[in-house]
Amino acid sequence: MTDHPKYLVTGGAGFIGSHLVDALLARGGPVVVLDDLSTGRVQNLAGARERGNLQFVHGSVLDEPLVDKLVGECDRVVHLAAAVGVKLIVEQPLRSFTVNTKGTETVIEAAYRHGRHVTLASTSEIYGKNSSGPLTEMSDRVLGSPSVPRWSYSTAKAVDEILAELYRREYGLRATVVRFFNTVGPR
Repeated sequence: MTDHPKYLVTGGAGFIGSHLVDALLARGGPVVVLDDLSTGRVQNLAGARERGNLQFVHGSVLDEPLVDKLVGECDRVVHLAAAVGVKLIVEQPLRSFTVNTKGTETVIEAAYRHGRHVTLASTSEIYGKNSSGPLTEMSDRVLGSPSVPRWSYSTAKAVDEILAELYRREYGLRATVVRFFNTVGPR
């Protein structure tokens, strides 16, 4: 690995991803973005494209051969790709659940095969209705009925975290999970 590792950022054309891509490029390293543009926008990468050292791949984290190829070509993986947004989760709950679980499994498996560190984006939604005050990593999940789409999103993201932890524990995968709460800003 060089002084400037090559990053794969799944979901890199999204709100958080595009800002991360800008920051990684500012550090001097090359970045590969994999995004299906279901919620991300190419326009979010306009500044990054001007900077150079960016490769954009229009594709899905469900495409196992593509994910494997890209992970193998990069030094580190930041997995942000997910079905997000209340409207999408409510209108397409099965697709959302599949993308959020199978997509993450595909990325984690490729990271394991290639010996890459993976940073996985999760969400405060995994805590559900827990209102016990300040939450810690070990705080309980308090969920409603499985028939409510919101809880399928929460559960999918918890499954993602569980996959990362089990791959770490059983296979030595180097993984970091980041739980986002409220994110706001430009784009």
